[in-house]
Amino acid sequence: MQVILGGGWGSLEETAELRKDFVIQAKADCYFTNGTDKVRFVVRFIFNLEEYLHFDSDLGMFVALTELGEPDAEQWNKRWDLVERSRASVNMVCRQNYRLGAPFTVGRSVPPEVTVSPERTPLLQQHNLLLCSVTGFYPGDINVRWFRNGQEERSGVMSTGLVRNGDWTFQMTVTLEMTPELGDVYSCLVEHPSLQSPVSVEWVAQSGYSWKRILSGGAAFLLGLIVLLVGVVIHVKACKGSTPLRTFLCALYFRYCTDPSEGRLVVLRHHCDSVF
Repeated sequence: MQVILGGGWGSLEETAELRKDFVIQAKADCYFTNGTDKVRFVVRFIFNLEEYLHFDSDLGMFVALTELGEPDAEQWNKRWDLVERSRASVNMVCRQNYRLGAPFTVGRSVPPEVTVSPERTPLLQQHNLLLCSVTGFYPGDINVRWFRNGQEERSGVMSTGLVRNGDWTFQMTVTLEMTPELGDVYSCLVEHPSLQSPVSVEWVAQSGYSWKRILSGGAAFLLGLIVLLVGVVIHVKACKGSTPLRTFLCALYFRYCTDPSEGRLVVLRHHCDSVF
């Protein structure tokens, strides 16, 4: 909580009058330990960015931090009504607002999404970076570790730290410097209060031309070839009729068989001859 005031603060009034522009602020903070078992209420009074006085519920009184705050501290500590209201703020302000806000803050729990990817196209025995992206989690208490073949990696690890998303969630990216060997297994292990057990996402170093990629490419080529052959057969059969319309369509279909420079049939000439 922050309140910006503009004068009328006892002994500060004379000091403020000597300056054209001034700002006096009062900031109230609540500190919680183990829920509401221990609560501390602190109000800080700041004059032009300098804290000169505060109230601390652990002390139960106003304390001057600079010479400027001494007159106010002495005067306000004599006002028992002000002191008692400030002490009561531990329950009236802190504990009351804790009960209202806890379901949306302390009680809120959102599990992280974890992805692992190399910074650039991975090549064996060449330096690279692995990125472990942890996104959309709350609260911010999180632990991210890297492992290589079951052994924790501590060197070459860097983190962006917690980044606020602006929607009560956080994100973090932890990188690992690596020089992968064939078959190496890298894993990013994430621990978070929302998870019943840690989440581990693996990345395996593979050859650039794996059997899986070769088979996928071969299957795609074979499928394309089959589709092409089926299309050619359908068009050839459609041209074998005797009607003028079919003959005309066949001529259009095979017009690409004609050499523009010499005006004679070349490829697939026997198909065109069969039509005409």
